[in-house]
Amino acid sequence: MGALIAFVVRLVGYALLIGIPVRIADYFWLRGALDQVDALQPLHDYAAVTATVAPFALAIFGYGALRNVAVFIALFIAGAALTAPFAFARLAASG
Repeated sequence: MGALIAFVVRLVGYALLIGIPVRIADYFWLRGALDQVDALQPLHDYAAVTATVAPFALAIFGYGALRNVAVFIALFIAGAALTAPFAFARLAASG
């Protein structure tokens, strides 16, 4: 029973660690009207799937010796999600 509780705690932790920055990025994505750019829609879809599946995968494999790697991957996804709207806004404006 303890392993199941630890898994749920890891799942919630990774979901919050990734989910909060993704929601902030989604706000900037809509604020910059990037949802109107057809060329960027597939990238946004891939990011949404990644943000949905990653916490589950990290919770499964992110314990013991791989915990630091899982936290690094979660922070990497969160950072990429936060910077993506600003980078794509520059690309959409120049293109």
